Amino acid sequence: MDDPGSQFFMVMGLGLELGFMIVIPLVGFMLLGLWADKSFHTLPLFTIIGLIVGLISSIVEVIKVILPFLEKRSQKK
Repeated sequence: MDDPGSQFFMVMGLGLELGFMIVIPLVGFMLLGLWADKSFHTLPLFTIIGLIVGLISSIVEVIKVILPFLEKRSQKK
């Protein structure tokens, strides 16, 4: 059986990875949208588009990480 300490660090690492996968695209695309809105004087059009693209990108990346983890977990049972 796996050591409970190693499982804790594995879960914490996964949580940290997921946190960055969610935050970085959202903030990055939002800042890009704000920059585009200031450049083209279209506030809030590109900011909203940036948030939507960031959200979709975050969801896709989280799914890519979570599915193998869940498959591996279901095979153990």
